[in-house]
Amino acid sequence: MGPTRDAPDSGLTWRMLATMTLVTLVYAAAVLPAFLAGPVWGTAAAAVAVALAVASSRWADRLALYAMDARLVDPSEEPELHAVLDRLCMSSGLPKPRLAVSALDIPNAFAAGSGPGSAVVCVTDGLRDRLEPAEVAAVLAHETAHVANRDVLVTAVASFPALVAGLFLGWWTDLFRGGGQGTMAGVVWTGGLVLLPVAAAAALLHGAGTLVGLALSRHRELCADSTGALLTGRPADLASALGKVDDGLRDASRDDLRALRPVRALCVAAARGEGAAGLLSTHPTLARRTERLTAISRRLASGG
Repeated sequence: MGPTRDAPDSGLTWRMLATMTLVTLVYAAAVLPAFLAGPVWGTAAAAVAVALAVASSRWADRLALYAMDARLVDPSEEPELHAVLDRLCMSSGLPKPRLAVSALDIPNAFAAGSGPGSAVVCVTDGLRDRLEPAEVAAVLAHETAHVANRDVLVTAVASFPALVAGLFLGWWTDLFRGGGQGTMAGVVWTGGLVLLPVAAAAALLHGAGTLVGLALSRHRELCADSTGALLTGRPADLASALGKVDDGLRDASRDDLRALRPVRALCVAAARGEGAAGLLSTHPTLARRTERLTAISRRLASGG
């Protein structure tokens, strides 16, 4: 890494190890009942669990792009965004990640992938419409920092079950929202009711995945804020961007928030609930993030 990056954060490293331990326990708990049914079933279940772990490291980025209805873009399509990524990668010494854009109107961005050589950074149209160029650059620096901190792989493995569950829940609820017409309405409702046990299991998996991710996600966001702010040297731009994203999330429609649900743990900011729901947020509060960025601004201003 270049000189603009902080020393490795031991807290982030320990949290990544703790998250991987929890993910391993979740997979083991899923496999254990199969062993009780017999060694053949247990072996088959273990093989499936290993396959899912491998798939999560290889395909989580593709699922995240699919969930956000995003597409990869080359420099001829998005020269300004690519130019920002080029500068950030020169500063950080990282391989350049792929760039994707999403047509969603809700402001957000995320990074995903199995490592620096295969990462992808995605921004939404809503983010670009609401933010100034310097603020967009600050958000891209934050997402690049996730790649630099090497937490994208751990996050991919930890969030993969919840991501798949979230996509299924979105599809399942759409069955009832659409409802079908005429004779198809009965078929749609019958299909939805038949899949109710699967939807219940997906809801539990989504909740468990969120809880496991909390061991890592809040701290990883604070670390990415710090690293990203140091990459640009302009912490105030990121603080301003986070405020606008937070406002956009607060004003977003229910449909937009539902579209964001499968990848909310990966995003630069996520909608937070009040009370008990706020305790389960995947991200730190805006106040805490702004306070930390302000401290970095003061440190940089004093030459520290």
